[in-house]
Amino acid sequence: MASMPTVYDVAAAAGVSTATVSRYFRDPDRVSPSTRTSIAEVVQSLGYVPSGLARGLAERQTGSIGLYSFGDHEADEYVQPSPAPGAGVEEIDERNERVRLFPLFADEVLRGVELECTIGKTPLTVGWQGLDGGGIALDDLARRVDGLILLPHVMSRETLQLLARTRPMVMVSEAAIPGLPVGSVTVDNRAGVGALVRHLIVAHGHRTFEFVGRPTVALDYRERRQGFEDALTEAGISVPEVTRVGDSGRTGTRDAFLHRLRERPLPDAFVCASDQTALGVIEAMQAQGIRVPTDVAVTGFDGIVAGRLCTPSLTTVRQPMETLGRTAVRLLSEQMAGEGARHLTLPVQLAVRRSCGC
Repeated sequence: MASMPTVYDVAAAAGVSTATVSRYFRDPDRVSPSTRTSIAEVVQSLGYVPSGLARGLAERQTGSIGLYSFGDHEADEYVQPSPAPGAGVEEIDERNERVRLFPLFADEVLRGVELECTIGKTPLTVGWQGLDGGGIALDDLARRVDGLILLPHVMSRETLQLLARTRPMVMVSEAAIPGLPVGSVTVDNRAGVGALVRHLIVAHGHRTFEFVGRPTVALDYRERRQGFEDALTEAGISVPEVTRVGDSGRTGTRDAFLHRLRERPLPDAFVCASDQTALGVIEAMQAQGIRVPTDVAVTGFDGIVAGRLCTPSLTTVRQPMETLGRTAVRLLSEQMAGEGARHLTLPVQLAVRRSCGC
């Protein structure tokens, strides 16, 4: 029986160092496109599996599952470092614009995963990848579990294809990939944003819009953008360019949006791809004396707690974040029991509040 290819075999065949091969799996964006292509071709031809995953295949099953998420815990001037052991507990300033004091999308999905695992007495291990590409190595998490739940934006397609060979997986808020036995659960992003935009047009008479979001190819962003375009086209309104606000969380959104405010007049409404983006937009405008919703309407998507508690309260499309997590665990359990991968789309709800003028 032929021995399994090693990282040294991949490096030699691709003409790169072993460190570059390791970086390709851990942080592919730090590897040049041409080198990524070369390594991907060699990995495919050799059938190479990263060492951490290979070790995991030889270990006995544990019945545990892993959740690999994006770490959206952005640096924030309002969040202080943890105190030294034995130090007194400092009072937290809970002004409601300080978003990081409240759970975000990934936190709510994690809550659902934890709840379902608790009910089923299933061990759970959690890992994450930061916005800067740092975090816990995916292969280190994968070798410890028998199945994986993956939140969006956490890996390249090549890494996903490799992982799919080794264990059951379910993706949250991402589309199924043809040819891969990977389950998925997402929400009806397109219908949700369509209903939201139609509300702004019919109930408020708005005629000029901008869609605001981070530049990404993720399914949720694409579908929300498409729902926005569908509703405008249906109403005979021209579709504007996207206002891009960078990829560094709420504070990055706020800072980037200040530049946009200096460039051109306000539309009737800003339709944001997420609640976190919408809250950064509102913060930027309030800093410039722009009143929401008196001067301009702002809406979001997600339904995080901070949107209900901010001033003004945020009109949004509420997705069932906890249910996404619970459903992902059930789909993964089915696969681990030998059943096939399934794909589910959950409904969303329009939550009309003050930021649109209601």
